[in-house]
Amino acid sequence: GTTDRKGPPESTPEAPEEEIKWLLSEAEKYLANDLKVRRSDVLSAWQGYRPLASDPNAAPGAPVSRDHVISTNPDTGITFITGGKWTTYREMAEDVLDRVLPTKEGLAEKAGPCLTEKRPLRGGVGYTKNVPVQLVQEFGVSEETAKHLARTYGMNAFDVCKMTRPTGKAWPRFGSILIEGFPYLECEVDYACKKEMTCTVTDFLTLRTRLAFLNSAAAMEVAPKVADLMAKSLGWSRRERNRQLAEAQKALTQFGGSVPLQDGCKISAHTLSDLHALFEAFDRDGNGYVDYEEMKIMATQFGAPFKSEKEAMATFKTMDADNNGRVNEDEFVTWWHNKEHDKLRKDLGKTVGFSSDKLGKGSKSRGVMFG
Repeated sequence: GTTDRKGPPESTPEAPEEEIKWLLSEAEKYLANDLKVRRSDVLSAWQGYRPLASDPNAAPGAPVSRDHVISTNPDTGITFITGGKWTTYREMAEDVLDRVLPTKEGLAEKAGPCLTEKRPLRGGVGYTKNVPVQLVQEFGVSEETAKHLARTYGMNAFDVCKMTRPTGKAWPRFGSILIEGFPYLECEVDYACKKEMTCTVTDFLTLRTRLAFLNSAAAMEVAPKVADLMAKSLGWSRRERNRQLAEAQKALTQFGGSVPLQDGCKISAHTLSDLHALFEAFDRDGNGYVDYEEMKIMATQFGAPFKSEKEAMATFKTMDADNNGRVNEDEFVTWWHNKEHDKLRKDLGKTVGFSSDKLGKGSKSRGVMFG
């Protein structure tokens, strides 16, 4: 991240685009000359707030502290702690107790020393570095998943694995993956709901799995599936499931990704001038073609996500005329003017406010303004 700067308090994690570009520019200075740093390489971006504390007992003009500050109100005797950060929470707890215990005679002797340094986190009792191996051997989950579960849940990973279902594959035998490319399991949704009091899709995708912080497009893609699984686990109505999904999608659009955020939740149609510009928007990495993953990501960014992998693949096959897994601009233009029904093309037409008739055909489609 960048250095601290003052700003108004906000609840959104949306990172300013100028800071994303600054970070890319700085990173490029330290990478190999033959490695191109692209805006499309950004998987997720967010901002946070550091609570810099002002010590009431500090000398006038003293700078605010990056550490936590403890002070006691002389009138009420109440001790306050401000500032600090997540990574020092145990130290903060110990410091504030060490300050409070001596304030009352006999309290320190009765309470004893602070134990936070040696108190294990949930799932820590009995944990050893061999837990991932034990999970693979006992439950038949993949090695990658076992490492993830052990790191995330500790000894409670065994309880998670007991909820896994057969995959129907030779390997891994158990543990259906929530989304390809990541170690999360579908049963983790049910575990989070029943054992960790997870109540929202947003919570699961941001705070429980941290997927939104790792890859915002992947989080957006899997959100409908998570909503379905949570609805089953918590007994939601169809209406509640849809409300939860809508809230999660709105929250996820605040995370940066491979495409700069514009005008809130969706890419603005006003940034596009013709069908060539639309193709360039889909061609995220600028290599001259659109692949399957780019198509899915951009469909979501334009507010037209696919309901299933089957639907997405069917659309991509209609684009990919020569079936080589790469859609060039001519194929993209041909797909756009195809008269056969296609949900993505229909939804894009609504989103950006134009149709194939407005754009003309072939080379005439280039240079025609949307409107």
